[in-house]
Amino acid sequence: MAKQVYFHNDKLETSCRCINTLIKYAESQKKDATPLFTGLPCDKEYLTDTNNWIPSRVADVIFDRMRQMFNDDEIVYKAASASVELRSLGFLDYTARLMGDPKFVIKQAPILNRYFNRTEKIEVVKYSLAGATVRYSSKAKYKVTMDDCYYAKGTLACLPKIWGIGAAKVEEETCCVPINKKGRINGKFYTIDKEKNVFEHDKGQSKIIGKLNADGTFKLGKTLYGAKYCTYHISWCPIKMFFKGLLYEICTKPKVLSEAIEEMRRENDLIQEKYEELYRSNLKLQRHYVNTMNALIRAIDAKDHYTEDHSLKVSRIAEVIARELKLTKEKIETIKKACKLHDLGKIGIRESILLKPTKLTEGEWQEIKKHPILGAEIIKPLSFLTDVAVLVRQDHERWDGKGYPDGLKEEQIDIGARVITLSDAYDAMITGRPYKKAMTKEKAAEEIRENAGTQFDPKVVEAFFKAMQRRAL
Repeated sequence: MAKQVYFHNDKLETSCRCINTLIKYAESQKKDATPLFTGLPCDKEYLTDTNNWIPSRVADVIFDRMRQMFNDDEIVYKAASASVELRSLGFLDYTARLMGDPKFVIKQAPILNRYFNRTEKIEVVKYSLAGATVRYSSKAKYKVTMDDCYYAKGTLACLPKIWGIGAAKVEEETCCVPINKKGRINGKFYTIDKEKNVFEHDKGQSKIIGKLNADGTFKLGKTLYGAKYCTYHISWCPIKMFFKGLLYEICTKPKVLSEAIEEMRRENDLIQEKYEELYRSNLKLQRHYVNTMNALIRAIDAKDHYTEDHSLKVSRIAEVIARELKLTKEKIETIKKACKLHDLGKIGIRESILLKPTKLTEGEWQEIKKHPILGAEIIKPLSFLTDVAVLVRQDHERWDGKGYPDGLKEEQIDIGARVITLSDAYDAMITGRPYKKAMTKEKAAEEIRENAGTQFDPKVVEAFFKAMQRRAL
């Protein structure tokens, strides 16, 4: 499993697509990429997984190591500009080729913002067949380094290469990186003294080249450093693009479409594989559920031999009534499961109370009344039985609100619980116990009719009698 340990309090701000590109580039240049991630809290497997995000401090370390490995201050730009050849853009390049127009990716830049790093907003100021102007706004309280700037430029430069017309020419008009920020600009270091003088350091020589502006910016060549946002102008050859477009439509598009379909097929196969794995896990979970429930029912039965047979009979009665009410198949299945487990809470009740042949004392009765809560709490951790837990807890609520444990009434009680309450009471009436004789079905039915509107939901009572008339009960 990929290592996913992070520096304390670090934000996951950098896409692993960026790091994946750097590692692939190093390997393509016959370099051992191992030093890039050695000793980091994220291993190579995690860093190259394009579904992950990593801490900015980890990215900064890898950027620095790339410069040292190649002894090149702009290596990050070169690696990013080679990302098409390295297929680091993934399915994006297939989609862009399929559209047959460089403007596609540029126009989609705001939507594809997640593929760029450490930016809050990407705005396409203008675009044409020959180029575009893109503006980046950095995240609040985050200072972008020159490495981030170089990587962004390299990504933009590589876009026209998707259509086979060579890299774009990228010009920085404004840059949010301060001129004295760590990282060289065109191979030279710049520092600022207390008087806001800007020093240029090159080959052991230092010289003052100007002063910072009042807003902290400084113009160097065509670029204004320390601005509020970065602005890049990208340009490519419109004539080449025109002829490439014609050749593309005639010769390349069918092939690209075929490649895109093949890529989608591979993705679909992967999704299918994950689905089957999930399906197998679900079956295994269901087997565990059945085994667990059977073990719980046996545990109840060990304390009270009446309970298991009673639960099965209640389940059959409830199913007939639920069908009469035209409840959904899913609801009927939930009711049947709840019937089998409605007395589960009796596991926590003393046998001396459960099996007492005489009338219960008030204290003993109060303990018995806890079993719906106990049963629901036992089931509650099983997320796939959430609906069942609700019915188990409400099994002894009454239509008139005089039930327990929550004193719910009428429609506050789940329809499934109302069905179980009647089914439970009916089976208890017609089944003999040590402390009472069994009623006839006719006497039990009359008892239920008398309690319609008080103990039982009148609608459920009506369904019960319709089922009796059909001799389904």
